Amino acid sequence: MPEPSLKPSTEPVGEPPPRSAATAEGGPLVGDVAAVPPAGPREASPVREEGRFAFLARAGEVLASSLDEPTVLRQLAELVVPELADWCAVDLVSPARAVVRRAAAHRDPALVPAVYAIVERWPPRTDGPEGVAHVLRTGEARLFADVPEPRIREAVARGNEALAETWRLGCRSAMLVPLVARGRVLGCLSLMSGTAGRFGEQDLELARELARRAALSLDNALLYGEARQAEARAARLQAVTAALSRAATEDAVAQVLAREVFEASGATRVAVLALEEDGRLRPLRVLGYAEEALAAFTRPPAGAPAPRSEAKWFGTLEEFIACYPEDAALARRQGPGARAVVPLWGETRSRGLLLLGWPEPRVLPAAERAFLEALAHQCAQALERAALYEALRERTERLRQALVTGDIGTWRLDLVRGKELRDAALNHMLGLPAVDSAVPMGDMLEQLHPEDRPHVEAEFLRFQREAPGFFELEFRVVRRDGGVRWLHSVGQSFAGPDGKVAEFTGAMADVTRRKEAEERLQLLLDASRVLALRLDDVEEALPEVARLVVDHVATGCLVDLAAPDGTLRRVTAAHRVATHDARLKAALGGTGRGPAHPALQCFRSGEVCFLSRLDFKRCDAVSTSDAHRALVDSLSPASVLSVPLRARGRTLGVITLFTAEPHRTLVAADVTMAEELARRVSVALENARLFHDAQAAVRLRDEFLSVASHELKTPLTSLILQHNLIGRALEAAGAPGPVTGRLNTAQRQVLRLMALVDNLLDVSRLSLGKLSLERAEVDLAQLTRDAVERLEDVFAQARCPLKLELPRTLTGQWDALRLEQVLVNLLTNAAKYGAGCPVTVRAGVDARDEAWLEVRDEGIGIEADALPRLFGRFERAVSERHYGGMGLGLYISRQIVEALGGRIDVDSQPGQGATFTLRLPRSAAEARPPPEP
Repeated sequence: MPEPSLKPSTEPVGEPPPRSAATAEGGPLVGDVAAVPPAGPREASPVREEGRFAFLARAGEVLASSLDEPTVLRQLAELVVPELADWCAVDLVSPARAVVRRAAAHRDPALVPAVYAIVERWPPRTDGPEGVAHVLRTGEARLFADVPEPRIREAVARGNEALAETWRLGCRSAMLVPLVARGRVLGCLSLMSGTAGRFGEQDLELARELARRAALSLDNALLYGEARQAEARAARLQAVTAALSRAATEDAVAQVLAREVFEASGATRVAVLALEEDGRLRPLRVLGYAEEALAAFTRPPAGAPAPRSEAKWFGTLEEFIACYPEDAALARRQGPGARAVVPLWGETRSRGLLLLGWPEPRVLPAAERAFLEALAHQCAQALERAALYEALRERTERLRQALVTGDIGTWRLDLVRGKELRDAALNHMLGLPAVDSAVPMGDMLEQLHPEDRPHVEAEFLRFQREAPGFFELEFRVVRRDGGVRWLHSVGQSFAGPDGKVAEFTGAMADVTRRKEAEERLQLLLDASRVLALRLDDVEEALPEVARLVVDHVATGCLVDLAAPDGTLRRVTAAHRVATHDARLKAALGGTGRGPAHPALQCFRSGEVCFLSRLDFKRCDAVSTSDAHRALVDSLSPASVLSVPLRARGRTLGVITLFTAEPHRTLVAADVTMAEELARRVSVALENARLFHDAQAAVRLRDEFLSVASHELKTPLTSLILQHNLIGRALEAAGAPGPVTGRLNTAQRQVLRLMALVDNLLDVSRLSLGKLSLERAEVDLAQLTRDAVERLEDVFAQARCPLKLELPRTLTGQWDALRLEQVLVNLLTNAAKYGAGCPVTVRAGVDARDEAWLEVRDEGIGIEADALPRLFGRFERAVSERHYGGMGLGLYISRQIVEALGGRIDVDSQPGQGATFTLRLPRSAAEARPPPEP
């Protein structure tokens, strides 16, 4: 096969055919120009094989001499022309998948601009089926050995201006060779000759080998360029990081970001927007945007979601409008270029947006996108840090203000140097000069209240032994002036180089007011509990109330109540100091209080008497005796408060509180607390009086019922006797039936009235505790049979079949009459509420040798909510209108059974009847005492 010629062609460059000429044959496109199908191999070239290898070797040296992409492409074009072709073009595929002509050469240098102009005037497409597009898409080389003139004329006739220009430059034979490296097509090398049949198969092989080596050099150049860009971006990121580390405010951070992005990306518009908590966007830095855009940034986004975690890249204006149609008008006014929306995404949330705009459409490479996103992330972290700085500054300022205006001080313990450092505020709280101080460690412990010192010292040693951490304590301190203050201390321990705790630091706040409020509230709660437990005799609870007062809020407490003669009598007193407490209690019955005594003034006026400061002249008017004056002098009261005990418009007494050094003086809040305490004591005293009055009224009522029952039984007994005599007389005289029937009715009503009177008499006896029992040997089985026999008419009238399951004998030490009364009540109830249904009576002895008796009916039953109150006085589980009765039968029955040491229970459900179970100990020694009424 002949070799391709390495000599430049001497034939003149062909002129383009007339535009109206028609070609006889069609053909594929070369680039964007028409060409003919490949021809067969031409005759062998006169150049020897050694010349081809020498050309490739020299080409390899030239291509490998540089790593700069433009240089490599320029050298490739200069190498090919004029040795291998009359002119050539190198087209590369851009990241946006567009064809870009990066190098061109012609044996007539004046025509090189025309080679570039073809692409500028008629941009080639990447999706075309023929020519360069085909080579770029498939990676296959194309050979056009002869381009016939008729085919060119036909393409020109169809309006192919690019073909006409290509023909004019000299395109009679052509080779299109792909530049392939690492499995991807980088571009296309187009070789043109003005001589028809110039290129053959060996020339195509030579061009392929040249393209392979050129692709390797181009790929190396691209990699080198990317490496340099990556290095430049890394250096810029380092510079940005250093600049952001020095930026402590939002404005400084935004300024650094806008400047770096503006310089690195080539964007002509840059905006850094901060995202507020309410979703609004606030401009931090804006470059290149018009005022109307700035106004759009300041208003809240209309329905737009919060900035997303992913950046948005728009190569054209149309792509941006498709994503943000609400901003279409503003975007069109800013131009057709590319845009980007990059969120400033921090560690937890989005801090804002970075907006970028370019003047022309473009597609940013992945590396540049990653670089801009890294810049945005660095900015977001810097914004978070700036927010933390600002928050820290505000908190520090607030803390400083709190330390200046409030009762808060700071401290530090240096265990290594044994020093204790306190600021001026803490020294002021301790009653010391208000200056910063450094004292030996342990000075603070010396000022603790004696009761709190052991606990605080133990906690301090524990924190010193344990791992570093936080701690919190509350304790009292004794000021230099003797006053007691409550302090709340919080702090943290820090470890030294050896890992052990070496330092404590923290702050203390004066919480005396809160603790005093808690003490007042606790006093009221404890006093209410004590008074509630002594409802029947509140005066017995007053000593405990006085002790609560001195334990919580005061040094001493005095309680006086009104005597029947209208004077005050001291009922109790308490003091914190044991010796003074004994003296006050010893002087309870004494007198000697002067007319100016606060308690007397309060009792006479019914108003609060509050002396916040008690002077000596006042003390002289308080006492009328030397003994009382000596007692007052020993107590040394500094403030006194007397509060009246009033109820229903009457003054029941006075509560007096006083304080002495080193205890604090009483304040207005103590007056409010003392008034509330007096109100509760007054209510308790009044309730106790009403309770006693009610108890007396109940006793009087029970006595009246007892007397009335006795008095009613006398005429009823005489009436029953008269009824019996009349009945006998009627029988002897043979009186007619109707009279006898009316007499029987009258007898039954009298017997019923007699039963009611007996129940009232029993209730009165139970209330007065006068129910007496006469125990004797009683057969419960026989007693039950006798009761059933007496009530045969009752069961017959109620249509209740009666079934007895009784042992032959069941004896025990009981009161026969009272036990019979219980049986009659239970059997009568069964007949009344189980009318028309069977009644079962059973009895026996259980494993504990207790006698039991069960009365079961299958009547209407009892509601669950009525069971707890069934055995109450005057209580009923059904309507009185339908069943009658006073509701005393079961109450009396339970009282009798409990007096016998037993118990009575009921089990029932609505519609399924009721079962009453009676359990009695068989001997009096086993009987349990009855419960308190």
